[in-house]
Formats: sequence, C-alpha cells, structure tokens
Amino acid sequence: MKKGLFTISFMLIITITFIAVLAYMNESTLAIIQKNQEIEKYKSILYAFDIFPSGIAEKDLPSTSITADIPWSNPDQILKIYQQTITKHRLPIPTELKEQAATISTLLKDSVDIYIQIDEKHQASAFGFLLNGKGLWGTLEAFGAISADLQRMIGIDFTSQVETPGLGARITETEFKYFFRQLNLEGFNQPESTKPILIMVSKKTEANVQNSTNSLQAITGATQTCNGVLDMLNTDLKFYIALIKANEDLMRSEGFLN
Repeated sequence: MKKGLFTISFMLIITITFIAVLAYMNESTLAIIQKNQEIEKYKSILYAFDIFPSGIAEKDLPSTSITADIPWSNPDQILKIYQQTITKHRLPIPTELKEQAATISTLLKDSVDIYIQIDEKHQASAFGFLLNGKGLWGTLEAFGAISADLQRMIGIDFTSQVETPGLGARITETEFKYFFRQLNLEGFNQPESTKPILIMVSKKTEANVQNSTNSLQAITGATQTCNGVLDMLNTDLKFYIALIKANEDLMRSEGFLN
C-alpha cells in the first residue's frame, strides 16, 4: 500500500516538474517567436514597397525565389529600415464605403490601417494595405503597395496561402510577383466600368516595369488560384483607392500629402 502511494506521489512530482519545465520553455520562447513573426511581416511589407538590402536587385534573384530568400544581413537591419521608411496610419471608413468594406472583410467596421512609405520630407511616396481573397483550396492573404498618385502598383507579397505546391503556390515566387511591379491602376481612377480593371493573360512579352499595362501573366495549370488573385485585386484595390481618395484632406492636414 505504502509502495503504491510512493509510486503515485513520485509520478505526480515528475509530471508536475515536466509541466513546469515545458511551461517555462514555452514562456521563454514566446517573445522570440513573436519577434520572428514580426520580422517576417516586415520582410513582406518591404518587399511589396520594393525595398531591398543595399546591393541587391530583384532582377538578380532566381525566378523561383521567395521573400524569405532575400539576403537581409540580420533582423535588426530589417527592423531599422522598416522604421525609417514605413509608418502605420489608421483611416476612417466613410459611410459610402462601409458596404464595400464589408464585402472585403467583416473586420472592417469604422476604420482600417494603411501603411505609408514616407520620403525625406515625411510625405507619402506610396501606400500599402492588407489584401484578402480566396484561392483554390482556401483563403489568400497578401500585402500590396501602390504609388502615392494611385496610378501604379508598387508590388505585392503573398503572406498566407494553401495552394497546390508547384502550381498555385507559385504565386509566392518572384517570377509571378514581378509582373505586379508598375501594374497600371488607372482604370480604378476612371468612371465605373462593368469590366474588371485588371486581367490575366497566358503570356506577356514584357514585364509591366518595361511597359505598364493592366495585365498580369498567369501561372500555367493554376487557373483557379490566378482567378482568386485577380478577384482579390479588383475588389480590394477598388476599395482602398476610394478610401485613400476620401481621406486625402485628412492626410493633407497631417502632412502626408501636399
């Protein structure tokens, strides 16, 4: 009887000890995990804003490279450049855009965060925001950036996706994302059209950096994923461009715009 109680007590002590050790390890690594997640977010934001480490050009990266492959020297460098060039700002959603906002995300109620790339005069040179859509197998999450005059896309990075490896998942590769650089957004600034502003084509002979158009090159064999990306862009960009226009006076009063 005493032996049995001793065994139970011993096992209980061992169990409590292991639980305490695991809890301590989890707590001690939580801050590290959160910091790493923040750094990955900053990498995506800098990539979308076309900001790279000194001496690195996107055209020199392998076509299959992803954002994580960009050779930043260390996390502190990423954080420093982010803090020097990007500021997060909250904009109110006007009444006339609330219905449109609800179609993008149920989380968009009265206001939304946008990211502003600032120049040496602390004025906006570009705007960035989160994008949400649906792919073949699940949700798509991305970060997009557009020029301050709302005429061109600066870039995009896909931050979360569950698409088919080797097919739809290739939206994370440089080869696909490069076509978003200087994508023509003028159609969003013109009178309402029944046709989609942005389109996908099977083959482009020139990137939009060379000849700015409203078209992107699709990924062969990933039609539904590409259509999901396209729907996300045509819906979300329309909202954010209208939102920025509606808040121009506010941003001008805060010194972001002339």
